[in-house]
Amino acid sequence: MSGIKKLLVCLIVVSLAGSPALGESPPSENLPLAELWTQTSAEHAALCLQAYNTAGDQFERWASLFQKRDDGLAYLPGSDKPLAVILDLDETVLDNSGYQAFLYENNTSYNSTTWALWAEFQSINKKAGAPVEGSVEFLLKMEEMGITPLYVSNRGAAQKEATIKTLKNLGLGMTDIESRVLLRQKGEALQEQEEEILEAGEFDSETVREITEGEGGKEARRRLLRREYDVLAYFGDVYGDFEPFLALADSTRARYEQRKESVVQNSERWGRTWFILPNPMYGSWSVGEAVPKGKASKALNDFGFSVFLRGRKSVR
Repeated sequence: MSGIKKLLVCLIVVSLAGSPALGESPPSENLPLAELWTQTSAEHAALCLQAYNTAGDQFERWASLFQKRDDGLAYLPGSDKPLAVILDLDETVLDNSGYQAFLYENNTSYNSTTWALWAEFQSINKKAGAPVEGSVEFLLKMEEMGITPLYVSNRGAAQKEATIKTLKNLGLGMTDIESRVLLRQKGEALQEQEEEILEAGEFDSETVREITEGEGGKEARRRLLRREYDVLAYFGDVYGDFEPFLALADSTRARYEQRKESVVQNSERWGRTWFILPNPMYGSWSVGEAVPKGKASKALNDFGFSVFLRGRKSVR
């Protein structure tokens, strides 16, 4: 055996020595790597700044097309609808990693009671209600240009007062804020919201499903806002903030693949009119959402590397 081959074999053996045996499960300890990365890494901050800087540059390029009128708002030539951007709130404008840290430290999971209390806590504790890097600067830039920020969030409607107070603490413009923060509705209020959109015109069955069942449950609110505004860009941390994705497959892996295929099909929008922020902590992709609890390993793919190693006598 050549010296290089011997070295490679040694490296593989050493790396496996401290790892679970092939075919065994990894250690059960659930380290909060996503939360640590979000709160401590320079890379998370850099990605957020990159998204908002890119968006700001895009609006600078478009600026010559805008007409700022007597009401202080910007319009496209010939349009009677003011220009706007639609943003998610959590992990897009507001940093909620503190709540995720609380869940880990107390060995518990999300529930509506502690989340509502977190929203209240954010409104009185500015550190807990900190902004995502770059978001405030971008939003102030939009206000200066006469472009209206609209917030479409799945926070519960009961958290509206606390949410608005948190935004106010960031020094953001509060003009018409009640009408610009659209939170998640339930029951009759949600039904009325969806019916208002569906009555506006003829829709095929797939569009009706997108409005009522699409990922994130935000499409009805986006469509209502587009009646009143010319929306130029969207910001969020999950795919449902941009696209009312409808899964057509039953298996977890097929849903993953369809979701990723849909992202690629919209490739020309990313970084141009769609701006996504990093969130490795939770979302439609995560355990308890797309992946059933206890089944995460089945959603992962080592592309046959385990089988490859089993076929190597040197690492048996």
